[in-house]
Amino acid sequence: HRAKLDYQAKKTAVAVIQNYFRSYIRVKVERENFLAVQKSVRIIQAAFRGMKVRERLKSLSEVNMVASAKQSAFYSCRTEAQCAAVHGSALRTQKWHGASLVTCSQEAEYPQREALVATQRAFCEMVTRKLETQKCAALRIQYFLQMAVCRRRFVQQKRAAVTLQQYFRTWQTRRQFLLYRKAAVVLQNHHRAFLSTKHQRQVYLQIRSSIIMIQA
Repeated sequence: HRAKLDYQAKKTAVAVIQNYFRSYIRVKVERENFLAVQKSVRIIQAAFRGMKVRERLKSLSEVNMVASAKQSAFYSCRTEAQCAAVHGSALRTQKWHGASLVTCSQEAEYPQREALVATQRAFCEMVTRKLETQKCAALRIQYFLQMAVCRRRFVQQKRAAVTLQQYFRTWQTRRQFLLYRKAAVVLQNHHRAFLSTKHQRQVYLQIRSSIIMIQA
């Protein structure tokens, strides 16, 4: 009878040890699976963020190319307009000069030299005024175009920064949540193992006290 009681006590102790070992193995396997999933999620997040950054850089380069093309077209159009204006002014000046020469030849009271000097002075003043007007208009157009490009670039950069901040905050919040969940799981497993061990010990003590009472 005593050997049977020793056997039952050893069997109970072995069962307690097996339960504790199985709980430890299960926690270890769950931890390894969790680490593998966490590593995969980080790799996927890094690839996603790289793809988003490459798309933003590509869109920015396309915007810069479009702006350069618009500037080139604007400069060429402005040059053509200036050439056409200068050519028209030259033609009108030539006509006016011809008319002035005819008038000077017809009117004897106006010397030919004074008429030529006056014509040249008038032509120079007219060309100067037109060039100043065109220069002011070109400067204003360049200023507004540069302001629009800078504002658009700033808005895009601000939108990209806000998006990156949102992704970072989401990742940080998820990481903190996973850490809290991991800690909670570990605490739950340890608490359950402690309760199981405590219960087995109480059963063991009850059996032991019963055996001692029976032996007495």
